[in-house]
Amino acid sequence: MNIVVIGVGYVGLITGLGLSHLNHKVQFVDIDSEKIKKLNNKVPPFYEPKLDEYLNDEVVGKNVKFSDNYDEIFWDNVDVIMVCVQTPSLDTHEVDTSFLNKVFEEIQDRSNKDTVICIKSTIHPEALADVIKSSKLSEESLIFNPEFLREGTAFSDFFNPDRIVIGSKDELNAKKVYELYSGIDSEVIFTDPVSSQLIKYLSNAYLPLRLSFVNEASQIIKELGGDLTQTLQGIGMDKRIGLEYFRPSPGWGGSCFPKDVAEVVSISKSKELDVPLISSILKSNNQHKSWFAKYLEKIKVEKNYINIVLIGLAFKENTDDLRHSPTIDLYNKLNNGNVFVYDEYFKSHESIKFISELPNKSLIVEMYPLDKKFQTKIEKEIGNLNEYEYIKFWE
Repeated sequence: MNIVVIGVGYVGLITGLGLSHLNHKVQFVDIDSEKIKKLNNKVPPFYEPKLDEYLNDEVVGKNVKFSDNYDEIFWDNVDVIMVCVQTPSLDTHEVDTSFLNKVFEEIQDRSNKDTVICIKSTIHPEALADVIKSSKLSEESLIFNPEFLREGTAFSDFFNPDRIVIGSKDELNAKKVYELYSGIDSEVIFTDPVSSQLIKYLSNAYLPLRLSFVNEASQIIKELGGDLTQTLQGIGMDKRIGLEYFRPSPGWGGSCFPKDVAEVVSISKSKELDVPLISSILKSNNQHKSWFAKYLEKIKVEKNYINIVLIGLAFKENTDDLRHSPTIDLYNKLNNGNVFVYDEYFKSHESIKFISELPNKSLIVEMYPLDKKFQTKIEKEIGNLNEYEYIKFWE
């Protein structure tokens, strides 16, 4: 098929490259000319494992085109337009539809009557309805195909999804989107637009609920002197619970969970629904980060350490995404002149090049599991220190 992907962020770029690898013709368009320039030179605009590999893939190279101008796209035979632009939260926690508005303005006179417009951006249909009102597009012409890509494992998630969700009021258009994924073995859920987006929103509310639970549980285990690893493993081995998203951490962040949880709460309030459990997820995460800061301060004071070193600045492993990074929050909570960040990608937030630059008596905190290469480098560094403590909170 001939596809136009609008937006070359995580969702758009990974999805488009994946589809081109399945031998679809994909034209990418994004108004960020710097990103497009990098992509035309086969340079990844962000870090994601295997992104460089797919940008240089021979099959992909024959099937893709990158442009920063809608006028440069060949629109006549486009089968599917995939809208993958950001839908951030406003200060009110309502979804910001301004990026979608601009996209709809661009495509409403360019798409032909047979073109399917597929929304991969996360937005609930009621909010999208307001966008449609100001355009020439009809709600019936839209297909909702929410993404479930995790940063750090995005390509694996694309080619090996738990499920493919297609929400539509038009059966023929839904089948057309389904055909895009014919090379992927996965369960497919055909449903209505509202349900398709609620699958995404409520999945992204439930997973941080698990993370917040395990973080609160880890506080209890620590305070009572239990074995953290064994206790959580014993809980997670219950098949009704499971071990996925059950690793304690200094807090959770990223581009999706904080935004989507806030929007679910906002939607609930607009419908005058009282959802105390979901409403407390963000509060629990913030309280846990505060507890973790106090936990480190306590160790520092009791053992008379001089420095605290936080290893890993992104919000989780295998990405360079700083959005809602728990490390940045923790750095700000602890900042007393002796807090440093050590990261292989970034040089900011009072970062250091080598741990060995610091005097002895340092509390070193691994914020999330590191890759073996970086871990080996750190082990060599701390081997030069006489007095230090190395913390992996999840162990």
